[in-house]
Amino acid sequence: MELVAFMIALAIAYQALKGYRLTKQKTLWYVHFSFAVLSAGLLIDSLAGLLGIVARTLRGTIAFTSIGYSIYFFAQLLAYSILIYAYVSQTRTLNTPTSPVLVASLCGFATLQAAPGIVARLLGSMIEYHPGSEILLLFLVFYVAVQTGTNYSVTKDRNALLVFLAFLLLALSHLFFILQPIGPLLFVIGHLLQLSGFVSFLAMLLRVTRSQ
Repeated sequence: MELVAFMIALAIAYQALKGYRLTKQKTLWYVHFSFAVLSAGLLIDSLAGLLGIVARTLRGTIAFTSIGYSIYFFAQLLAYSILIYAYVSQTRTLNTPTSPVLVASLCGFATLQAAPGIVARLLGSMIEYHPGSEILLLFLVFYVAVQTGTNYSVTKDRNALLVFLAFLLLALSHLFFILQPIGPLLFVIGHLLQLSGFVSFLAMLLRVTRSQ
């Protein structure tokens, strides 16, 4: 499913760049950059997975999948951080008070930076969809979902709704990845939710570019 997610994420990056060129909205530039990074991570993870399949030894399979997921994890970390920066910049521009969720996010990052040993224990071995790493990603994407939900509650705009649904679905996908040790079906549902989130985001961008 990573290859399908890669193609959709790449389409999102392209449409966001196209939308930025048409509207000059800086947020679309951040979306383009973040999904370009995300699509690169998905591609590398997919290729590493294929190499892991053709590897002749179990050690080789584990090594390829671990390296692929590690790169994909840090790509997600960077992509979500870019989106958070975009919304923090909007908040500063509007001179609005810092939200409690943002305060919690900053405190969380400060804690992680101050205690690298905790980070190592949290992430554990970088196996695919490790619950520790997925908790960190859920924390980041949940913040973006809250911000986009707040934006929709104010504007009642259909495009804002699609963005909110996209990040809500992505947050739910990470939640299901965390719970996937309970049963393999949750892992499949997580991927379907991720793809649905990407499709929702792509639908919003297509609406923006077609309206120009």
